[in-house]
Amino acid sequence: MITLHPRPAPQRGNSQKWLRRIHAWFGVGLSAMLLLFATTGFLLNHRAVLKIPALDRKEVTQLVPLEAPPPDPQALAAALAPALGLDAAALKPKVEPARAVPWGERELVQPERWTLRTDTPSESVQIDYWKGSRQAEVKRTLPNLWLYLARLHMSVGATPAWVLLADTLALGLAFLGLSGFWLWGRLHGSARRLALLAGGGLALAGALAWIGG
Repeated sequence: MITLHPRPAPQRGNSQKWLRRIHAWFGVGLSAMLLLFATTGFLLNHRAVLKIPALDRKEVTQLVPLEAPPPDPQALAAALAPALGLDAAALKPKVEPARAVPWGERELVQPERWTLRTDTPSESVQIDYWKGSRQAEVKRTLPNLWLYLARLHMSVGATPAWVLLADTLALGLAFLGLSGFWLWGRLHGSARRLALLAGGGLALAGALAWIGG
């Protein structure tokens, strides 16, 4: 009597099956984020040429009096941050040295200029101050919803958690591309055809990048 033992499933079939599952679940899990980045990427890509009005902002400027001229940018940040509802440590200073500027037939000395700035996805705050003055100019820039999403796309002032999430999305997108390409190759072509398509795709992407630059 001859006993037939069931043939073990091919290892390649199992790995391909798991790759398909991971590819599908990755696609579902990242679909909302992919849609967000695709939409905002389209708006950012055409904002200069097509003048899409979706990306808009509101700017509010005010003059804030100071009790006394601050000795340095850090003191200016500490003096204004509580009233503006900001964290003084988040205000990044930039100092423009004093310099001579032409004024008619004479030259005047322009005082030192301090600029403090902080950005989050929901707003930007810039403080301009001329050294020795008793007031500072505060400009708030408030984006609309589309610009807010675009700033998230660019991680403007985003938290480390959001930057990590965006990095994860980028890696996930790379995985989807590679796994999709591999699965297509296993279903519709040989290893040689897969290699030719990969080489051709890379060459085409390089050529388009060179032409576009």
